[in-house]
Amino acid sequence: MVIALSIFVLYFIFLLLLISGLLRWRKKKSLSQITPFVSVVVAMRNEALNLQTLIASLTKQNYTGLWELILVDDHSQDNTMQVSQILKHQYANLNLTVLTSSGHGKKKALTTGVEHATGEIILTTDADCELPPDWIADMVSSFDANIQLVVGAVSLKTNATLLSKLQAVEFASVMATGLGMLGWGKPLMCNGASLAYRKSAFMQVGGYVGNEHIPSGDDEFLMRKIADEFPSSIRVVKFGNNICFTKPAAAVSEFFDQRIRWAGKWRANTWLAKLIAVFVFVFQVIWLPVMAIAFFTQSPLLLTGVLFKILLEFILLMLASKSIQQQFSLLAFLLLQIFYPPYVVVVALASQLIGYRWKGREVLASR
Repeated sequence: MVIALSIFVLYFIFLLLLISGLLRWRKKKSLSQITPFVSVVVAMRNEALNLQTLIASLTKQNYTGLWELILVDDHSQDNTMQVSQILKHQYANLNLTVLTSSGHGKKKALTTGVEHATGEIILTTDADCELPPDWIADMVSSFDANIQLVVGAVSLKTNATLLSKLQAVEFASVMATGLGMLGWGKPLMCNGASLAYRKSAFMQVGGYVGNEHIPSGDDEFLMRKIADEFPSSIRVVKFGNNICFTKPAAAVSEFFDQRIRWAGKWRANTWLAKLIAVFVFVFQVIWLPVMAIAFFTQSPLLLTGVLFKILLEFILLMLASKSIQQQFSLLAFLLLQIFYPPYVVVVALASQLIGYRWKGREVLASR
C-alpha cells in the first residue's frame, strides 16, 4: 500500500506540473514579426476525400509573406493524385506543387517535400486537417533567431458519437502532456499535423536518418534530434487562434490501430519519454484496484486520493480542451476513469507484440 500511495503522490505532482505548464504556455507572447518564404509540406496517402477541406482552409491564410504548398503522394491506392491535380487547377492562384514520393512511408514522403521546398521555414500538416486563417502567421511569428522548431496545437473535431467524445478526452490528455511539458521548456511530444522547423536545421540533423525503419514518429524523432543539436531551440506556438483541427477515427479498430502505431516507437524514445510512459502505465495498472479498495473499504485516505486524482485530471483536461478549442464531455471523462486503464494496457502490449494496419499497409511490431 505504501508503494501505491507513493505512486499516487508522484502522479499528483506530474498532473500539477502539466497544469502549470499549460498556464505558462497560455501566458507566453509572440516576439517575432518576420515573414520569410514558407513551404507547407503535406505527405498524403489515400486522402482523396480530405484534400478539398485542407486546401480550402489554406487558401484563407492571412500570412503576409510568400508561401508555397507541396503535396507529396505516398503511393496512394485511391485517386489522391488525380484529385490533387484537379485542385491545383481549381486553386490556380495557389503556389501548389504535386509530387510523388521517391520512396515508401511518410518519412520518405516528407523528405521528398522538404528537398523540393524553397522556403526558409517548413510547415507540416496532414491531409485530413483543417487550418484556421492564423495558422501560418502564428507558427512563423513564434520563431526568433534562436528557435529552430515550433510545435503547434492540434484539436479533434468531435461529432455526436460517444466514440468521438471519448477520443477527444483521450486526445486532450496527449496534448496536455506535450504542451504542458513544453510550457516548462521540455520537448517531450509533438504532432506532425502542426509543426514548423527551419529547413537548414532539418538538413543539419540529417532529417529522419537513423529512424527510417520506425513507421511512426516522424514528428517527435525530428524534434528530439533538433533539440540535441540545437539546445533550447524548441518552442510551442504562441497561444491563440491557430489550432489545427483533425478528424477522430471513424471506428474503434481504426482508433486502436492509430494509437498502437503511436505507441510502437516507445523503444526508440528518450529516457525521459520512456520513464513517463512506464510511470503512467504502472499508475493505470494500479488505478482500478485502488479505486475498488477505496470504495469497498471506505478508507478516508484512499477515498481522498481517488477523488483528488479525478479532480486534478478534470482540471487538467478541461484546461487542455479549452486551450485547444476542443469539446469536453463530462460523460466521456467519467467513463474513461474505468475504461482508460485497460485501454492503456492493451495498446502498450499490442504495440510491442502484434503491430497494426494503417492506410492499407501492414506493419509488424518490432522485436
